[in-house]
Amino acid sequence: MFTVVVEILVIASVITSCVFGSITDFSEDDIKSQENNVLNSSFEQGSDLEQMPKGWISLDGDTEFLFWDDKYIHQGNKSLRVENPEENINIVSDAFPINPQFVYYTRCFIKTNYQSNHQVYLRFLGFNEKGKQVSKFSQKVYPGTDWTKAELTSGFFNSTARFGRIVISIPDKDDKTYWIDDVESYKVYKIQK
Repeated sequence: MFTVVVEILVIASVITSCVFGSITDFSEDDIKSQENNVLNSSFEQGSDLEQMPKGWISLDGDTEFLFWDDKYIHQGNKSLRVENPEENINIVSDAFPINPQFVYYTRCFIKTNYQSNHQVYLRFLGFNEKGKQVSKFSQKVYPGTDWTKAELTSGFFNSTARFGRIVISIPDKDDKTYWIDDVESYKVYKIQK
């Protein structure tokens, strides 16, 4: 009996990994005419340049290393600059509703003032109705001096997931500067059961 249960679990794991492997190939072609879920994804909105852009927070509560920038932009008029961070910085989007039966394609653009050998993380977190984190997806990227696209496909959420947040994690490098722009997330595919 134990052997049968183990075999079933192995088969289920293989099937799940095959299905998940096939959904990881989403790209910009799949987001045409789709709605971006991230509020103020290009950091354009806000009233005070000394504060975080509307719809974004610093998880660590420290905004001393964060600035709006109008010199280095991917698109639009502004980007978010992280300058000489002395600690890890986690920049978090406002929550947006998600459907756990769907796959989401998330992207952002990052650049640095040097050819980076330090990883930046793009994360998609899923939360239930009570605000408890129930799903987490992550992708690392090594940005360079040109705009580098970070991409993440998230699927097979916990069935209780109702809200999502995008997190960008910048490493503590007190002699480096990072720019972030165009953080977007799209619902691209419904998982068929």
